[in-house]
Amino acid sequence: MRYNTRKYDFMKVLKPILLFIFCLLFCMHAESQDVISSIPAALKTANASAIAKNFDKRVDITIDDNADNYSSEQAEMILKSFLGKFSSREFSVVHKGSSPDGAQYIIGSLKTNSANFRTYIYVKKSDGVNYIQEIRFEKE
Repeated sequence: MRYNTRKYDFMKVLKPILLFIFCLLFCMHAESQDVISSIPAALKTANASAIAKNFDKRVDITIDDNADNYSSEQAEMILKSFLGKFSSREFSVVHKGSSPDGAQYIIGSLKTNSANFRTYIYVKKSDGVNYIQEIRFEKE
């Protein structure tokens, strides 16, 4: 009889622990998808600040042949200036994926009133948080 009581007590303790671990893993996965899923809408509306809130401390930005590494504040200004040049924007995701080390990427097409750009966005986890580390706009 004593054995059954111990087993029951163990299960009472184990269930909340397993539930906590499951919730933690689910929340981490949802957070990583949130960065990726928010980018298309932000590009369509030229909302550079919505994109910039996910920038790493330093961000590589390439626009056509102009490439440099910027602080997150500078990168936001450059992105805002670039997107502000166009009166209309349409963004569609062509491909997205992830690597085993947790890095994620989007390849998309940004169609504007004056040009079309192949767009590459690279997101990597740093200190447990997903950050945008690189954005490239290449004229098609």
